[in-house]
Amino acid sequence: MRVAIYRRVSTEMQKEEGFSLEAQTNRLNAYALSQGWTIVEDYADEGFSAKNIDDRPAMQRLIRDLKKEKFDIVLVYKLDRLVRSVTDLHSLLSLFEQYNVKFKSATEEFNTTSALGRLFITLVAAMAAWERENLSERVHMGMKQMVLEGKRAGAKAPFGYEYQDGKLIINEMESKWVKYIFDNYKTKGQKAIATQLNDMGVKSPNGNYWRGNVVYSMATNPIYAGYIRWNYRKTGGKKTGEEVIVKAEHEPFVTKEHFDELQDIITGRSGKGFKGNVHYPFTGVLKCARCGYPMIGGSRKRKTDRYRFYRCSGRFHSGICDMPIVGESAIEEEFLKHLELPMYEEKTISQETDNTEEIERQLAKINKKMALIKELYTEGDYTKQEYRDKLEIERKKEEALTRQLATSSPGIDYKYVNEIIHNAKNHWQYATYEERKEMIHTIVENLTIDVIESHKGGPGTKAKIAITNYQMK
Repeated sequence: MRVAIYRRVSTEMQKEEGFSLEAQTNRLNAYALSQGWTIVEDYADEGFSAKNIDDRPAMQRLIRDLKKEKFDIVLVYKLDRLVRSVTDLHSLLSLFEQYNVKFKSATEEFNTTSALGRLFITLVAAMAAWERENLSERVHMGMKQMVLEGKRAGAKAPFGYEYQDGKLIINEMESKWVKYIFDNYKTKGQKAIATQLNDMGVKSPNGNYWRGNVVYSMATNPIYAGYIRWNYRKTGGKKTGEEVIVKAEHEPFVTKEHFDELQDIITGRSGKGFKGNVHYPFTGVLKCARCGYPMIGGSRKRKTDRYRFYRCSGRFHSGICDMPIVGESAIEEEFLKHLELPMYEEKTISQETDNTEEIERQLAKINKKMALIKELYTEGDYTKQEYRDKLEIERKKEEALTRQLATSSPGIDYKYVNEIIHNAKNHWQYATYEERKEMIHTIVENLTIDVIESHKGGPGTKAKIAITNYQMK
């Protein structure tokens, strides 16, 4: 008989357990030889899930050749190498029967040489599918019961905590940054906090740069108020609408009242484009000449108005600098003086289109791989830990490429920039703080200042500052 062998592996784990393509070849060749069969075709899908036969190129080639009557029997190592879905199995068996092609598993008593054999295969596949669904339900119920008892259902300890004897305890090294987030979130946006954490050299929960969505996830996670939340999102990230939140025994970072108040603030900001630093034009470009740290905008109430200022994060967050607080008006005055100088010349823009397209292609590949990892986890090819580890690797790659893409954006319209520079002084006093910020961030990469003479008090007096370095875009 003419035999076609079909082989498939979807994970490294299967290779390690003896299901490698090479191992399947050896076993199938030996079996065909023992039966006196002649192998005429070999089909192999490497790195493909069993979920959908339409996505497997070798499987599609097998089906095309089957219709051309190139072989009499399809031989596989195990049934699950061919298919796992009962629907797909029935579809293939119907196609095999239509073209008078038989099916055989080399390691199981599965064949289609009789009606009873076909029935048996269908029943076994149905039972396997039922068992997978039943196991999933049992795991789900077990995890829910753990949560209702105030225990965490797996997962690594959240940032700020660590496990000790199976219980969550506060990690002293990380705790101050958790407190920093909760202390600042009421008055600052998630992006502003992420930027400040990155500027201070703090590593995010996964060891990379902080992003606004990571800060948001922490600020909205009831674990920090002493509660456990479970079944909040599905594997793909969509909310389930069936979350479970219960009081736990671990030590919280904030009170329930503080946490609830913060959630109200976050909800109130939703859809309003809140940004904690939107009203401070120099935040993001202004640096301290004494320590190199960013200077962050702030304000305090006076009798008739608010005093706007910038303070060095190296001094107020890390205690490594002695830079005084500088009034915004003093910085504006010195900045506008510099704009009078011919310090900017029109440039030729160098586009980076090719590099950007390559990064986008790599990101698309990563997204496909992440989708496959999730699919294989759902099918049971990965354990939970393997799923998390592999997904984390791809997420780190995605984050690095995203940062690279952000710095590879198309060039600036320099005629527009020159127009801004030439008209900034005339329009400055009439512009809103947000418009001033847009002007500054369009033309300035960074601006470094130092205080020559501090403000000594008295109406109308200002600190004397010097711009020690500036870099235009």
